[in-house]
Amino acid sequence: AVVLVLGSVQGSEWMTSGSHHCIERCRPGTRKDLDAVLWCPVVDGVSTEHRPGAMESGRPSAHEEDGLSEEDKYMWDYCTPATVEGLEDGDGYEEFEEAVVLPERVNRTKRQSGYGGGFNPGNSGRTASSLAGINCEGECTENFGGKFNCNVPGSNPNNFFCSPNVPLKREQLTSHNKLWCIGDCLRGSGNDYYQCKTLFGYDHCSPQEDRSSSGKTCFSPCQPNYDSEHHHYQCATDETKEQQEDCGYWHVAGAKKDALEYTNDDQVCAGPCLEQEGDLVCGQVGWVWNEDEMVSSLQMSLGSCGPQQKMSWTYIGIIIGCVVAAVLVIALIAFFVSKRKYSQAATRDY
Repeated sequence: AVVLVLGSVQGSEWMTSGSHHCIERCRPGTRKDLDAVLWCPVVDGVSTEHRPGAMESGRPSAHEEDGLSEEDKYMWDYCTPATVEGLEDGDGYEEFEEAVVLPERVNRTKRQSGYGGGFNPGNSGRTASSLAGINCEGECTENFGGKFNCNVPGSNPNNFFCSPNVPLKREQLTSHNKLWCIGDCLRGSGNDYYQCKTLFGYDHCSPQEDRSSSGKTCFSPCQPNYDSEHHHYQCATDETKEQQEDCGYWHVAGAKKDALEYTNDDQVCAGPCLEQEGDLVCGQVGWVWNEDEMVSSLQMSLGSCGPQQKMSWTYIGIIIGCVVAAVLVIALIAFFVSKRKYSQAATRDY
């Protein structure tokens, strides 16, 4: 069954409690000695290195004396998982992958400026918290520490993290790494080029689809420049088409822009899931820990994102039945062959 993320709702799994971005599916586990909390490895769209303790204290060796746990070694945050719905398959039924709480909220509305005024209103009056199976009692709002949280039932704890309601943004691919911009394409003061955040840090982009990353008018389509070493997306910025500049690619044929895509290993696709040499692949990122340098580095690779073929119980039963039948046939043949040899030996004249 091919799995789709519901596209009529907004993306809780996309934005975490601390306004970071999941790079894997949001899943229940143990974090900070609390069981059944929802978490995922994350990136902030800027950093490609993570030193333990830097997120909380700003000191790279904050945990060095006490020893490092696995959750210290890479960036992670509390999240809310998505509900994914299966397409109807050939057997005439639908498969569903259950989420712990509410459906993922994704829409194509205009993105709000800043996160401080956003909140997660939930679905049908319910708001999902980052405690597995527990909904908020009230709205998901930002606290003074920059984290989103809400009141939850019970007393231990009675307040916990939740994910803000931020629309998924899928407008253009960046010039160098060919990944989705996950924020606005902006040019900072003193910078020559427009840049946007991606799951692999900053990259060049275009403020409009007919502009280069420096803001100049494109006189040719934005496309890979195969004359350059890394095949960056570029366009001509003069009428003679001799000057090439980086550009963001806005017209991605066949790309799904209104929902998150995942690899078959549950990594979030950092770029579109597209065919390459006969296989469906997408860019993915992950943290890799260096024990000697005590630092995690973000690395990018390709992951398979094509539909996985799942065998139904019917097919499994057919295979088992065929094996059993083959064994019985072999046993019967062996029985009749041995019986025939015995009969011949018993009636032979000497």
